Amino acid sequence: MIKYQIRSRELLDLIKDVRDKRLVISPYFQRDLVWRELHKVDFIKTIRMGYPFPQIFISRGRINVDTMTSQACVVDGQQRMNAIQEYLADELKVDGGLFSQLPPSEKEQFLKYEVPVIDLDLAEDDPQIIDVFKRLNRTFYSLSKIEKLSTEYAPSEFMFVAKLLTDQLSLATESEDPLKKDPNVPEELYEWAASQKVSSYQLWLLNSGIFSPYESSRKAPLMFTLNLMATSIGGFFNRNDLAESYLESYKEGFTKKSTLIKNFEKVAKFLLDLELPQGSYWFNKANAFSIFAFLVSNSGKLSAINKAHLKDRLTAFEQRVPPKYALAAKEAVNNVRERSTRDEYISKLVYPNTKKPTE
Repeated sequence: MIKYQIRSRELLDLIKDVRDKRLVISPYFQRDLVWRELHKVDFIKTIRMGYPFPQIFISRGRINVDTMTSQACVVDGQQRMNAIQEYLADELKVDGGLFSQLPPSEKEQFLKYEVPVIDLDLAEDDPQIIDVFKRLNRTFYSLSKIEKLSTEYAPSEFMFVAKLLTDQLSLATESEDPLKKDPNVPEELYEWAASQKVSSYQLWLLNSGIFSPYESSRKAPLMFTLNLMATSIGGFFNRNDLAESYLESYKEGFTKKSTLIKNFEKVAKFLLDLELPQGSYWFNKANAFSIFAFLVSNSGKLSAINKAHLKDRLTAFEQRVPPKYALAAKEAVNNVRERSTRDEYISKLVYPNTKKPTE
């Protein structure tokens, strides 16, 4: 049974706690921010009109008996607290105006708003906090499959590597970024992560237009990367099946992690050097997945590939896509058959002297 206390706190007190780092809005288990501007504006209007909104759940955290302080974190209410912060920082307009432009009496009324809070008597590394988080996030913006996996398998080394590749890890110290590091992950794994070079992969994955901002906010690049990792190890599979299996298999240890990181970085650098134009067909998710997966499986031969000639072949292919490939890149794209079909054509593009796939 989880002990908890129901109370109300002035909005001003919560904001002060955030600024003093006594309350962490986005701890390690939280999702990315997904609210759009219209939802933020509507929420701020709710406060300004004095209407109630659902409780914010806060985990009190452990007490440091030496300093006699504690650090709490938001379990449910991250999107709301973020909207409040943006509004107070004049980063969000409501009814055409900024917070700083309000009359003093309206500012005071806003800051004195009574926020309903449920204080959970849970430490930040208590396994129950993850279950509470998942159960509370059954809303319009309910957790997607990958958001659930990201939270459930956070300590898994396989997930840890995927988060490193997709810039989902905080490597800052606790004083710089409190509660961002998962206390269930060994510190030596964070030290290993800090020594890895992943800049080329992140640049290719996150800055090439493969994902929309909304897809990125729902952790789509993370699932994409998990599937690439699984493919590089076990070959093609249907949808996310093998990736989910590896999250369990490599929970305690993923000995291939350094080699995988090195190969992914090498392939990403190779693809970036091609300098394909923004909006290229090869930045379509299915095509990006397939060309990366093929090159990773042949990462030891990249130096023998003429990049200029490959770019020409990719460009020509894009201008006249064979119907069979086009279908495999558009429908049931995550099935084995479609992934295999795309791989056959890409093989011919990379190594044009091999046997041509049948139309």
